[in-house]
Amino acid sequence: MRAAWAVGAIVAVCLGGVLPAGMAQTTITPPIMPLDQVRPGMTGYGLTVLHGTKIERFAATILGILRGGPATDLILFRASGPVIQESGGTASGMSGSPIYVDGRAIGALSFGYHFAGPDADLSLATPIEEMLKALAPSPGAGTGTMRPRLYQARAPIATPLGQVDRVILMDSTTDASAYNAGPLPGTVAVAPVSVPVVAAGMTPAALDVLSQTLRRFNITPRQTYGGRKVFPTPPVEPGSSLGVELVRGDVEVGAIGTVTYRRGDQLVAFGHPLLNAGAVSVLLTSAWIDTIVRSLDFPFKEGSLGEIVGMATEDRAVGIGGVVGRFPRTFGIRVSVHDTDRGTTQVLGVQVVRRQDLAEGLVPTAVLSLVQRIMDRVAGGSAKVKLALRARAIPREIQREDLAFDLADIATASVLDVPAATQLLFGNFFLDVDPIDMGVDIAVSSKPNTALLTGVRVNAHTVHPGDNVEVAVRLRPYGGTTPFSRVVEFTVPDDFPTGPAFLLVGASGALNTPAPPAQQFAQLAAAVGTPPAVGSLDAAIDQFEHSGKNTEVLIELIPESVLVAAGSNANPGFDLQAGTSIPTEWVVLGRFQIPMTVK
Repeated sequence: MRAAWAVGAIVAVCLGGVLPAGMAQTTITPPIMPLDQVRPGMTGYGLTVLHGTKIERFAATILGILRGGPATDLILFRASGPVIQESGGTASGMSGSPIYVDGRAIGALSFGYHFAGPDADLSLATPIEEMLKALAPSPGAGTGTMRPRLYQARAPIATPLGQVDRVILMDSTTDASAYNAGPLPGTVAVAPVSVPVVAAGMTPAALDVLSQTLRRFNITPRQTYGGRKVFPTPPVEPGSSLGVELVRGDVEVGAIGTVTYRRGDQLVAFGHPLLNAGAVSVLLTSAWIDTIVRSLDFPFKEGSLGEIVGMATEDRAVGIGGVVGRFPRTFGIRVSVHDTDRGTTQVLGVQVVRRQDLAEGLVPTAVLSLVQRIMDRVAGGSAKVKLALRARAIPREIQREDLAFDLADIATASVLDVPAATQLLFGNFFLDVDPIDMGVDIAVSSKPNTALLTGVRVNAHTVHPGDNVEVAVRLRPYGGTTPFSRVVEFTVPDDFPTGPAFLLVGASGALNTPAPPAQQFAQLAAAVGTPPAVGSLDAAIDQFEHSGKNTEVLIELIPESVLVAAGSNANPGFDLQAGTSIPTEWVVLGRFQIPMTVK
């Protein structure tokens, strides 16, 4: 099996008390300088990494203090020296770089000015005493970084741009650059020295869906080519690069910033939030920096994530708080794809953070990416799919088996049940089931496994409440084999509404829709926060395991008014069951809609 599955063993060893090299405290905790002692004109230095794991110094000159309200004030400073010249100013990945004056930590580089020229090295630092608050537990919610936000200088600050009295904190470098192109007198805009969430090993289609799911956190992930790298784990100390990882394994989703301060096994980093998610339980890793990609608009560090060194426990407006040598539990995903045409089998896997609002978006996109990578083609075909789910609060393995088919994208069609599986494990409404892992086993073939619905006959088009309705169904399997015929009955409920109705006959599963699989998957992934309308956890499990299969012919009698309401996105409130289903051994294609009258 791939190296990604060694993560569990590594974590188990570490939890047993063996710390990998680099985790132990190797430096004396430096004293701090409170903000009320910081003065314009003071000089000091900052620490960051530009290459590999080597920590380098840059000069820092304090220019002034900006007052910004209840969250935190900020320190305006100028970074200079060869390190800053090489990086082209303050680069993404430098956030969290500690700033020292007289040997005392005053804060972390956290925000930068985004325009070309001599003032690309103007930066803002989050005060260290504010960052240390991230070591205390939060209520569990984000702290709210509402932007834009205006900061007022304690005293006018002289810069080559002229006198600065006010600074506007924007959400993005684009917004800050646009404002600075025509600012008001004495006012400039800044944006966070971003810690962009990057994805390695994720397919473009999966990355598009991930972007939608992370939008609630004001995050847009970008594709990177670093991923995972093997290198000696350096000490976790101020100035060292630090990875925050949401998905680890054959797909990597995370970010790289800088450690600001370490006190015993506790640390703070970044100087501003990653997701602003409040209380978290996320992997912290070492990181290797390959180079600085110099850009006038957005210089950034290009690097790779290394070994796990700890866990982030807080994601707050003032930075990331975490602990070294402790590790969070993760959710495991194993994907196995057997290509029956080629006679090959490949297995990939990842570990995902267990927080519900993150897992519900990360799990489906990780599965989609792994399946697409293994199949390595956008093509039609058929598949046999088995999902196996485990959770500590459920005494047995939950299983769902179904068939899938698509003329153009069998990879995506194979995983349309994964969002529902994720919903069941992480957001079923009834119980925190303590999810453990998910197995996805797919056998794919280029040969169709379909049957076309060719005929439906009903014994009466006008019925009464209490009547038995007899329905004859005919299917033609692909390839000219013997037609399939079945006659079934259902009873019209006594309180069924009278008037026009329709008998709907077609496949029960998600494939019975004209939308392409990619569109369906995006819609299903976006809806994972909405639990199905069932009355208990047992009912939710039963629905997942047995209902809505592509191999099932569903026969339903629906009042015309309900169809009209559903077509206009209204909630018809109709819960009477009038119909039945027929299991088959094929993916059922086609649909019939027969007018009926209930008197």
